[in-house]
Amino acid sequence: MTSVPSRLLRDIQSQPDSLDVVLTYQRGGRNALLEAARVLKHAKRVVITGMGASLNASIPFEHRLCAAGIDATVVESGELLHYPRPLGPQSVVVVVSRSGESVEIARLLPRLYGDCTTIGITNEPTSTLARGADHFICVGSLTDEMVAIQTYSGTVLVLALVAAAAVDDLAAAEATAQDALDRYRRFIDREVEALTHWDEFLEPQTTVYLLARGPSMASAIEGALLFKETAKAPAASMAVASFRHGPVEIVDRTFRGLLFAPPDATRTLNLALASDLVRFGGRVRVIGPAEAESSDARWWRDLSPGLSWCTTPEVPPLLQPIVEIVPVQLAALRLAHLRGIVPGKFRFAPQVARDEAAFAPPD
Repeated sequence: MTSVPSRLLRDIQSQPDSLDVVLTYQRGGRNALLEAARVLKHAKRVVITGMGASLNASIPFEHRLCAAGIDATVVESGELLHYPRPLGPQSVVVVVSRSGESVEIARLLPRLYGDCTTIGITNEPTSTLARGADHFICVGSLTDEMVAIQTYSGTVLVLALVAAAAVDDLAAAEATAQDALDRYRRFIDREVEALTHWDEFLEPQTTVYLLARGPSMASAIEGALLFKETAKAPAASMAVASFRHGPVEIVDRTFRGLLFAPPDATRTLNLALASDLVRFGGRVRVIGPAEAESSDARWWRDLSPGLSWCTTPEVPPLLQPIVEIVPVQLAALRLAHLRGIVPGKFRFAPQVARDEAAFAPPD
């Protein structure tokens, strides 16, 4: 494996350890999960809000609640701040923020006081969000350098546990997550060892398109963010169905697409698009459990010219977004190396945005 800067890679490799810490922390603070679940079960409407990776981590949570009959929707905090939705006392706003201090969050919270019930989810227990929300859950994740890696997977897991407490069985979800950690750890180690496999796929000057449906839209949108933050490279995320309606016209021999294919109701449709994109001259890498895959030795398969498969382990649906983002984290890391970029170091944006109108001078 080619040498890479250590901190971002360490954050990626440490995700299983971080999730173990998160699970231990949540077992000790189960009352907070159960109280949030009680509030959600009695809500007439649930609005989930955040910025950046926190917002992306909320997408699988939205799908879990909606599938259980809870009216939930995800709205970016900047939009909710300036273009408010009608809420009311029977509404619940779930505010998700790694730092709990982002300017949009800090300005939004006072506007919600008395209008609805708020649930704050953050990794910082003394933050503005933790102090200001009606109910508070601390993620308990290990921290990252700049780019949200461990805190992203930790937030996805905590939101999955909240959903399980609200609509399913919290203890069973905790046990399922704990049982899957060893497979998750082996998968990450295997992906790291194969880091240079991305060299034949990535083009330093070509936009990567990340295509998905359902809960995997979290991975597509977060993946595009990772390419921009980590490698300073353009990337675009889009729903598979929308991509077929016109944007497919961009496909040519320079096209590079990452397509998520979890084992759900639209898997066949997603794989059909992958086949078409290759037929039109593009190159596609599918991320998901491979069909009839039984040997770890065959985890990486070239299916045809232009089409390859990055096989993820089979895990319960609540963990799928945590698993399928790993190859994209490493692809963004590798692209940074190929572009001569120090991965994860920010040039303009601070780790915590505290001003809506201007960027602060660099430190």
